[in-house]
Amino acid sequence: MSSEPPVPTEEQILSALERTGYIFEQRVATLLGPGVSTGWAFKDQDSGASRELDIHMSGQVVGRAPSGTVSIDWTILGECKSYQWPWIALTKSWEDGWTGWDGRNSTDILLSPAARMDLNPNRFTAYDNPDSFFGRYRAARYRSPRAVQLVKLNKKSGGWEAHSGDIFNDLTYPLAKAVSFLREQFDRIHGDFDRDPFPRALKLIFPVIFVSSPMYTVSFPLGKPRVNPTKQIVLERRLSSASVTGDFRFDVVHIDGIEAWYEHTVLQTVRHVVKQAGMEGSAGLISRGD
Repeated sequence: MSSEPPVPTEEQILSALERTGYIFEQRVATLLGPGVSTGWAFKDQDSGASRELDIHMSGQVVGRAPSGTVSIDWTILGECKSYQWPWIALTKSWEDGWTGWDGRNSTDILLSPAARMDLNPNRFTAYDNPDSFFGRYRAARYRSPRAVQLVKLNKKSGGWEAHSGDIFNDLTYPLAKAVSFLREQFDRIHGDFDRDPFPRALKLIFPVIFVSSPMYTVSFPLGKPRVNPTKQIVLERRLSSASVTGDFRFDVVHIDGIEAWYEHTVLQTVRHVVKQAGMEGSAGLISRGD
């Protein structure tokens, strides 16, 4: 006598998807708007195997500048983390974070050789000159609290426990690998001036972790801890491996702050760089859905 296979109810199907984070991923994609890909694949530089990120979104603007045609494109690389308990970001002042920072080695803004020559940023580091190209970019891009450590809270029978858990392996390291993949791709495309269709090219990369549960910052003014709720922070990580090296900065955004982050961090930064590149007439064309 054969038995019928179990058939899940609609509620059970949705509950299973919710627990494993698939519904949260789709909610994030919907909030970002048209043009979002989920399950974006790229090649691992170490193993050669295919890796996958939850969220990928990109845009481009091509326009005229005094030096000629300029291409600026931007890419959002996102990982989604559905979690029951709060996230805690230990923060420090941005002033401490820029000491010795050199925009020429940045992992989140890339310039082709021709674009570097036209914008002449090589004479300055952002820290030395806030009015340089990289200095102005830095001020436009990084306005959220600067986190030097991100941990998760976990409710135990004896109280709350804080731990970093799988944040590095599951979130920051895969994002850093994806950023490095895009950097290598950019260098290949724009390394040959004679064959490059857009020799004056810039690329902005926005690596981001989207979270579902509340997030708090813990700052230390005058050495005394202070806790504040937040929707958005920037997490810093210095990484060094065979294929991933550099100072990386990851936005961490609560789901209720996604639309504001996209408008005021991503698109506003793109508009700023467009203007800095001399493409004044193109800045107004950048809006949601582009």
